[in-house]
Amino acid sequence: MSEGLTALIGNEPLLNQAGEKVELGAVVGSAPLVGIYFSAHWCGPCRNFTPQLVQFKAKLKEAGTELPIIFGSSDKDDASMKSYFGEMTNFHAFPHGDPRIEPLKKKYKVSGIPWLVILDSNGNLVLNEADNDVPKGPAAYADWVAQAK
Repeated sequence: MSEGLTALIGNEPLLNQAGEKVELGAVVGSAPLVGIYFSAHWCGPCRNFTPQLVQFKAKLKEAGTELPIIFGSSDKDDASMKSYFGEMTNFHAFPHGDPRIEPLKKKYKVSGIPWLVILDSNGNLVLNEADNDVPKGPAAYADWVAQAK
Protein backbone atom coordinates (compact mmCIF):
# COMPACT_ATOMS: atom_id res chain seq x y z
CA MET A 1 0.00 0.00 0.00
CA SER A 2 1.28 3.43 -0.89
CA GLU A 3 1.85 6.61 1.05
CA GLY A 4 -0.55 8.29 -1.39
CA LEU A 5 -3.45 6.10 -0.34
CA THR A 6 -2.56 6.55 3.32
CA ALA A 7 -2.37 10.33 2.85
CA LEU A 8 -5.80 10.28 1.24
CA ILE A 9 -7.62 7.97 3.64
CA GLY A 10 -5.55 8.58 6.75
CA ASN A 11 -3.94 6.47 9.44
CA GLU A 12 -6.95 6.19 11.71
CA PRO A 13 -8.41 2.67 11.81
CA LEU A 14 -11.41 1.55 9.81
CA LEU A 15 -14.07 -0.89 11.03
CA ASN A 16 -14.72 -4.45 9.92
CA GLN A 17 -18.16 -6.08 9.99
CA ALA A 18 -17.69 -7.12 13.63
CA GLY A 19 -17.04 -3.50 14.59
CA GLU A 20 -13.36 -4.16 15.25
CA LYS A 21 -10.72 -1.60 14.32
CA VAL A 22 -8.62 -2.53 11.29
CA GLU A 23 -5.63 -0.71 9.81
CA LEU A 24 -5.87 0.51 6.21
CA GLY A 25 -2.97 -1.72 5.13
CA ALA A 26 -4.83 -4.81 6.33
CA VAL A 27 -7.98 -3.70 4.48
CA VAL A 28 -6.24 -3.00 1.18
CA GLY A 29 -3.54 -5.67 1.21
CA SER A 30 -2.13 -6.07 -2.31
CA ALA A 31 -5.35 -5.16 -4.14
CA PRO A 32 -4.72 -2.96 -7.19
CA LEU A 33 -7.97 -1.02 -6.70
CA VAL A 34 -9.95 0.30 -3.74
CA GLY A 35 -13.53 1.56 -3.61
CA ILE A 36 -15.00 4.25 -1.39
CA TYR A 37 -18.75 3.91 -1.20
CA PHE A 38 -20.84 6.86 -0.02
CA SER A 39 -24.33 5.81 0.96
CA ALA A 40 -26.95 5.89 3.72
CA HIS A 41 -29.69 3.68 5.17
CA TRP A 42 -32.36 6.36 4.67
CA CYS A 43 -31.61 6.74 0.92
CA GLY A 44 -34.00 4.77 -1.30
CA PRO A 45 -31.71 4.60 -4.34
CA CYS A 46 -28.88 3.46 -2.02
CA ARG A 47 -31.04 0.69 -0.59
CA ASN A 48 -31.60 -0.51 -4.17
CA PHE A 49 -27.96 -0.22 -5.25
CA THR A 50 -26.17 -1.65 -2.20
CA PRO A 51 -27.29 -5.27 -2.84
CA GLN A 52 -26.00 -4.92 -6.42
CA LEU A 53 -22.63 -3.71 -5.13
CA VAL A 54 -22.46 -6.53 -2.58
CA GLN A 55 -23.20 -9.05 -5.35
CA PHE A 56 -20.62 -7.41 -7.63
CA LYS A 57 -17.96 -7.73 -4.91
CA ALA A 58 -18.99 -11.35 -4.26
CA LYS A 59 -18.69 -12.24 -7.98
CA LEU A 60 -15.21 -10.75 -8.08
CA LYS A 61 -14.24 -12.71 -4.97
CA GLU A 62 -15.51 -15.96 -6.54
CA ALA A 63 -13.17 -15.24 -9.46
CA GLY A 64 -10.26 -14.73 -7.04
CA THR A 65 -10.26 -10.93 -7.14
CA GLU A 66 -10.37 -8.76 -4.03
CA LEU A 67 -11.90 -5.30 -4.30
CA PRO A 68 -11.67 -3.63 -0.89
CA ILE A 69 -14.61 -1.25 -0.43
CA ILE A 70 -14.77 1.31 2.38
CA PHE A 71 -18.21 2.58 3.33
CA GLY A 72 -18.55 6.28 4.16
CA SER A 73 -21.93 6.67 5.82
CA SER A 74 -24.25 9.65 5.56
CA ASP A 75 -26.55 8.13 8.19
CA LYS A 76 -27.82 10.39 10.95
CA ASP A 77 -26.92 8.06 13.80
CA ASP A 78 -24.55 5.24 14.66
CA ALA A 79 -27.30 2.63 15.02
CA SER A 80 -28.62 3.26 11.49
CA MET A 81 -25.11 3.19 10.08
CA LYS A 82 -24.27 -0.10 11.81
CA SER A 83 -27.54 -1.71 10.76
CA TYR A 84 -26.99 -0.73 7.13
CA PHE A 85 -23.29 -1.65 7.22
CA GLY A 86 -24.35 -5.11 8.40
CA GLU A 87 -25.82 -5.69 4.92
CA MET A 88 -22.47 -4.99 3.23
CA THR A 89 -20.76 -8.38 3.29
CA ASN A 90 -16.95 -8.13 3.47
CA PHE A 91 -16.90 -4.32 3.33
CA HIS A 92 -15.06 -2.07 5.75
CA ALA A 93 -16.22 1.32 6.97
CA PHE A 94 -15.18 4.63 8.37
CA PRO A 95 -16.62 4.92 11.88
CA HIS A 96 -19.93 6.84 11.99
CA GLY A 97 -19.32 10.58 11.82
CA ASP A 98 -15.64 10.12 10.98
CA PRO A 99 -14.06 13.46 10.03
CA ARG A 100 -12.47 11.92 6.92
CA ILE A 101 -15.79 11.37 5.15
CA GLU A 102 -16.83 14.95 4.32
CA PRO A 103 -13.44 16.01 2.86
CA LEU A 104 -13.48 12.90 0.65
CA LYS A 105 -17.01 13.72 -0.50
CA LYS A 106 -15.84 17.24 -1.38
CA LYS A 107 -12.70 16.00 -3.13
CA TYR A 108 -14.75 13.73 -5.41
CA LYS A 109 -17.60 16.24 -5.80
CA VAL A 110 -20.18 13.82 -4.44
CA SER A 111 -23.48 15.45 -5.35
CA GLY A 112 -25.79 12.62 -4.35
CA ILE A 113 -25.77 9.08 -3.09
CA PRO A 114 -25.19 6.26 -3.80
CA TRP A 115 -21.73 7.22 -5.06
CA LEU A 116 -18.79 4.88 -5.64
CA VAL A 117 -15.25 6.13 -6.18
CA ILE A 118 -12.58 3.74 -7.49
CA LEU A 119 -8.95 4.50 -6.64
CA ASP A 120 -5.74 2.74 -7.54
CA SER A 121 -3.45 1.45 -4.81
CA ASN A 122 -1.55 4.76 -4.87
CA GLY A 123 -4.69 6.75 -4.10
CA ASN A 124 -5.12 8.10 -7.63
CA LEU A 125 -8.64 8.45 -8.99
CA VAL A 126 -9.50 5.74 -11.53
CA LEU A 127 -13.23 6.45 -11.84
CA ASN A 128 -15.67 8.76 -10.14
CA GLU A 129 -19.35 7.72 -10.04
CA ALA A 130 -18.27 4.14 -10.67
CA ASP A 131 -21.66 3.02 -9.34
CA ASN A 132 -22.88 3.55 -12.92
CA ASP A 133 -20.50 0.77 -14.08
CA VAL A 134 -21.38 -1.86 -11.46
CA PRO A 135 -24.35 -3.29 -13.43
CA LYS A 136 -21.83 -4.35 -16.13
CA GLY A 137 -20.52 -6.95 -13.68
CA PRO A 138 -16.91 -8.13 -13.52
CA ALA A 139 -16.17 -6.60 -16.94
CA ALA A 140 -16.40 -3.21 -15.20
CA TYR A 141 -13.57 -4.22 -12.87
CA ALA A 142 -11.40 -5.22 -15.83
CA ASP A 143 -12.06 -1.81 -17.38
CA TRP A 144 -11.08 -0.08 -14.12
CA VAL A 145 -7.81 -2.04 -13.89
CA ALA A 146 -7.02 -1.12 -17.50
CA GLN A 147 -7.73 2.56 -16.76
CA ALA A 148 -5.48 2.42 -13.68
CA LYS A 149 -2.43 1.39 -15.72
